[in-house]
Amino acid sequence: MWAVVGLGTCVLLGVLAQAVCARRDRRRLTPVGRLAGGLHVVQAGAAGPVVVFEAGLAATSLNWCLVQSALSSAARTCSYDRAGLGWSVPGSADRSLRRWTDDLHRLIQALDLPRPLILAGHSFGSYIVRVYASRFPDDVAALVLLDPVVPGQFSPLTRRARVRLWRAAFFTDITRACAVVGLVRLGLWGLLRRGGGNPGPLLGLSATCRRIASELAKLPPDILPAVRAHWSEPRFFRELAASIRAMPSCAAEAARHPIPSGIPVVVFSGGHQSATSLAAHAAIATRHIVVEGSAHWIHLDRPELVADAILGIAGAERPRPT
Repeated sequence: MWAVVGLGTCVLLGVLAQAVCARRDRRRLTPVGRLAGGLHVVQAGAAGPVVVFEAGLAATSLNWCLVQSALSSAARTCSYDRAGLGWSVPGSADRSLRRWTDDLHRLIQALDLPRPLILAGHSFGSYIVRVYASRFPDDVAALVLLDPVVPGQFSPLTRRARVRLWRAAFFTDITRACAVVGLVRLGLWGLLRRGGGNPGPLLGLSATCRRIASELAKLPPDILPAVRAHWSEPRFFRELAASIRAMPSCAAEAARHPIPSGIPVVVFSGGHQSATSLAAHAAIATRHIVVEGSAHWIHLDRPELVADAILGIAGAERPRPT
């Protein structure tokens, strides 16, 4: 009996602590950009080719900060948070590429961005930009895909892929429950407090925690509080789990929308990719770049390389420091 009471008290205190900390985050961590039609948008640069960035699964505009900085004097760039992520408002229950490309189309129109423009997508974001190019070819001058997922990875869905997706969604749901009582916030504090990609002796026992700490160490320190706040919210994990479950249908949808033949496609592949994945990447590319020594987040490992490729496909050049 007392054990149940004690557990209930701990849960209640955790829920209250999470609510207080989340309210403090919303007060202290103001949006980096502005809202346009309910979507949080970060724009940089005033002249040059127009580039719109699409983040990976459950990632936000913050992931593009290094590339946008590298392009700031040579291009007009725009990154955004999809509905339900970052500082954007919640979206509908429909997790389809048609909905996400409709959202992107409305955003481009609302911002009155000159077209055709360059679309850059990372990982899952590559599904969105390639379907956008298929649906709105007159809007797109070129595609830049960073370590993209390709339809063949999840359509047709193999038994192994089905198990992987089920496991990922299942553990994401568990993590969402932990976020409700503040445990994720506590874990992220422990993971990031040392800085420099060092997860500490306890969390460092997990390969996943080591990888997360290593990738986040590549972001500017002033951005990490916002990343930690977003990842501490239950809604982040709700959106992530729903997107994971939608992966097979999105893969099938992407397969029905081939990239128009007249649109140039630059594909970056991380050096960690298998020969099979590299071949799949090369098959959709007009220019294929394998970045040796890079992990999945190539835009954080080599932002200047990505910026130069974007300007190269636009026929422009990035000014060099004197």
